[in-house]
Amino acid sequence: MKSRTARVVLAGLAVVVVAFGLFPTSVAILGSWWRFPHMPTAEEWSAVFGASALVALGFAWYQIRQVDQSNRALIASNELARQVNIEAVRPRVQVALKVDRFVPKRRGEPAEGQLNIAVRNIGSSPAHDVRLNVSPPFTSLETFFKPGMMAKHFAEVNDAFNGEVHFRTLNPGNTYIWALGRVPELFKDGSGVPRHWEVEAEYTGTASPEPFRETFVLDLDVEMRIELPVDPLVRIGKDIEVVGNELEAIRHLVPTKLTLSDASTDETGLRKPGRRPLAARAVRSRHLPRRRR
Repeated sequence: MKSRTARVVLAGLAVVVVAFGLFPTSVAILGSWWRFPHMPTAEEWSAVFGASALVALGFAWYQIRQVDQSNRALIASNELARQVNIEAVRPRVQVALKVDRFVPKRRGEPAEGQLNIAVRNIGSSPAHDVRLNVSPPFTSLETFFKPGMMAKHFAEVNDAFNGEVHFRTLNPGNTYIWALGRVPELFKDGSGVPRHWEVEAEYTGTASPEPFRETFVLDLDVEMRIELPVDPLVRIGKDIEVVGNELEAIRHLVPTKLTLSDASTDETGLRKPGRRPLAARAVRSRHLPRRRR
């Protein structure tokens, strides 16, 4: 619609320009034979046509500007739609701290767990040529590792985050973890272990020719405040386990056999073998017919 309006405006402007050009040309060639009494002179007609041409030029410029703005808005809308489509199908690499919580048997005990460095693709398509770069390098406490093993472990971890390609393809849903330490000891530590790390991620995907770049901040002071709900089924299982342990302890306290001596038989009211209680004999005697003498 806008392009059709622009064509109409340009056609009208062309007619005005042609008419303005033909009028002075006819005056120059044929003279003023066309003049009538009390009519404008050639100069006045030229001024009228000139003013008309200027008005037409202004109107044409306004229409062209409107068409240009419409085209720019259309381009921006198409670009936005393209970005939305890319976001819907693009890979999305995420680097975060992941806590695996250990559920205690008894309720109310302090929560414990293991803190891991997790790299995963939460997008809809594979990520290619994934580069990860961490600053400062990862480290932890010696108490979490066997003697001499922490340096070897974090040498491997930091080698995976040195800015080179270590993931040629990272498929959606896949998660890779590296152990960082145990919590809450690592959260409460004051020995100088870094409290946060910055990880820069760069990777490509099939949805866009340009690489994706993102920065992640791994902060211990933030992670320690994240609530970790317990799976209800796991909690019920732990409660059943506690109840089972209590019942097992009670079963070991109760003797499996009960032995009574002859002396204790009378005290308990149990009759001895071969004898009937007096009350039973008396009841039976009332129901038996008397013998005739």
